[in-house]
Amino acid sequence: MRISRPSIASRYTARVTAACLIAAAIPLTASALDYPARKAGLWQITTNGTTGATKNPEQVTLQCVDKASDQALQKMGAGMMAGMKCEKNDNAKEGNKYVGHSICQMGPSKLESKSVMSGDFEQEYTMTADSTFSPPMAGISGSKTTMVAKWIGPCKADQKPGDVIVNGQKMNLLNMGAKP
Repeated sequence: MRISRPSIASRYTARVTAACLIAAAIPLTASALDYPARKAGLWQITTNGTTGATKNPEQVTLQCVDKASDQALQKMGAGMMAGMKCEKNDNAKEGNKYVGHSICQMGPSKLESKSVMSGDFEQEYTMTADSTFSPPMAGISGSKTTMVAKWIGPCKADQKPGDVIVNGQKMNLLNMGAKP
């Protein structure tokens, strides 16, 4: 039996998945702009998009949040951004939308990302993101993502704030990186 090591592309995909989970948890991050807090409870986040020319399979995530976990996840996202070398990281409120534009170094590539988010954060919100890598990272030159989040009710009895269920696996985003 041969055990293969994860390819660069699969390791990159895992990082992107984790980043998407955090992005789903924290609508936009790392600016002085105040974003509305999401309503406490269970959110269903449906993600669609493309990586390069490939259409990604739809991903449905369930996430349990309360006010404290939402704030902690927002700080986590800001910390991730602070660790990156960004020449631009602008976020602004334009009417009823929040618009972001960042240009950051991610390994050997420059990542440029533009996002738009709108919604009431009580029942729903939508975020679109368009990202490009120059030079391409692991053969990927860009991605487009749409996340639609809907509040579906209180968290289940076996869930705690920060819990996320993806593909049947439950993890707590607040515990990511914590030592056992």
